[in-house]
Amino acid sequence: MAQAGIEMPARRAGQADAAVLSPEHDDADDDGQAPLAYDMLVVPTDFALETLHAKWRRGEIVAPNLERGYAWELPRASKLIDSFMTGLPVPPVYLSTTDEWTYVVVDGMQRLLTIFSYFEGRFPGNTPHAGREFRISGVNEGSALSGRTFDELDAEDGRRLRDASLRVMTIIHNDPADWPGMYEVVERLNAGGAPLAAQEVRACAYHGPLSDLLGELNGLEEWRDMLGMPGPDPLMRDRELVLRCMALFHEGDRYEHPMKAFLSAFMGAHRDPGEEYLDAERRRFAAACRAVAEGLGPSPFTGLDGRLQVPLLDSVLVAFATNGEAARPGDIAGRFEALRADPEFGRHAGAASAEAGSVRERLRLARRILFE
Repeated sequence: MAQAGIEMPARRAGQADAAVLSPEHDDADDDGQAPLAYDMLVVPTDFALETLHAKWRRGEIVAPNLERGYAWELPRASKLIDSFMTGLPVPPVYLSTTDEWTYVVVDGMQRLLTIFSYFEGRFPGNTPHAGREFRISGVNEGSALSGRTFDELDAEDGRRLRDASLRVMTIIHNDPADWPGMYEVVERLNAGGAPLAAQEVRACAYHGPLSDLLGELNGLEEWRDMLGMPGPDPLMRDRELVLRCMALFHEGDRYEHPMKAFLSAFMGAHRDPGEEYLDAERRRFAAACRAVAEGLGPSPFTGLDGRLQVPLLDSVLVAFATNGEAARPGDIAGRFEALRADPEFGRHAGAASAEAGSVRERLRLARRILFE
């Protein structure tokens, strides 16, 4: 059965026993586009760096939980700070307002962290300079900043840097339900350089309690064993699989192609669903993962070619979640092998696995063959 999948690369000699998700998307045909019109307003404002830093410290500016973290090296970060001192232009940052009137960083997190970290005196991130004094390096030796930390600047230079301004483009939603538009904004702003993966974009566009829950569920031991990955994927594709199973459980019978837009719409609509909903999702997903682990063993969805068979995974996990607390058949492992070998299931889990008819049919087949 040739199923669409995510490649698990072969391990090198001496490499730890861990699998890594490859960059290829599992749904090769999933290329649909979002709507063309959105109801939002972008307001430009010039903020003093000191004001932005104060808002950050008070928790009024928040960053989505992106796995990539801070990636700049010291020379690049130093040149940004020097640009404020010398009057060179700096690209604007984009923030989005939430219902609580805090700001969520949409684009420009590296710039903001550089500014805040220089004020606080320590270099951020996972680079070789992380945790050291943030001392400006790699700028013109005649610069007032060269070789200095913020606390070592004289009073005039310190005031000039604190008062330097950064243009902030604030995105305001005229229609609170227009969250698909937020996804498009984030995706397009990050189209250059190293573009964000789809779930990284969602984590930024739909920052909130559901996004936090996806991160929590992604750390479950049974889920990690199921994927064959001890640690999280830096591009959040494993979190996307959690979201995918959750969305298909609730709305699989109403699924419409493309998968990318379907997942974004679901996450946007349930961004802050309330504690009762979150608790129910937490219990259901954890119980389904335990049941799969007990009935099918570790890594049941990895094919002989080392690829994670995503259509098989989401179909089976949704079937287990739907079965809930009901007794499992004693021959569940045999039923699972029958599902894998079923020609009809194979057709719907193949190259067109994200088409609406294929998604609905393979979800139906998984429920029937496994539990009926």
